[in-house]
Amino acid sequence: AASSSSSGGGGITEPGLGGRMEVFYLVADLLTLVCRAQEKAGQQLGSFVVLSGGNHSSLGEQLDPSEPPPTPDFCRGYFDVMGQWDPPFNCSSGEFIFCCGTCGFRFCCKFKKTRLDQSTCTNYETPLWMNTGKPPSRIDDPLHDPTRDKTNLIVYIICGVVAVMVLVGIFTKLGLEKAHRPQREHMS
Repeated sequence: AASSSSSGGGGITEPGLGGRMEVFYLVADLLTLVCRAQEKAGQQLGSFVVLSGGNHSSLGEQLDPSEPPPTPDFCRGYFDVMGQWDPPFNCSSGEFIFCCGTCGFRFCCKFKKTRLDQSTCTNYETPLWMNTGKPPSRIDDPLHDPTRDKTNLIVYIICGVVAVMVLVGIFTKLGLEKAHRPQREHMS
């Protein structure tokens, strides 16, 4: 159940794309083993499953000699759940020739029956929440009344005029009171 590594010694510590690809193939191998364990009747040892046989056949998918071998799948590029673009890739690595997984996480696998129907996925366009430069287009609300916006504007104008008139009245009264006050003469 170990992945074959081209760099020897595990290869997971390798920085860059090489290390990621080896981890990817390790995950694909583990998923293959899980699929095989689910489909084959095996023996249980605690939490481990011991599989009988090791001929790496396609789990009951007998190839008809008259049929041509399946062609490798092409996984289309897509936006994952984090909004990151994952570029397209070919599944042509040994036995891993089918594009499997989910619409948000794709990988190559061995089994045709677990193949992903990519035509059902809708994550090929930029998600709306990623368009931060402009707000998303507003869907017209049938309950939205544009005349109500004009009514609110009229109310604001009237309140503003009333507030200015109150201030003018207050300052006028203070000015008149000061003018009618008797003048005191300063005596030295």
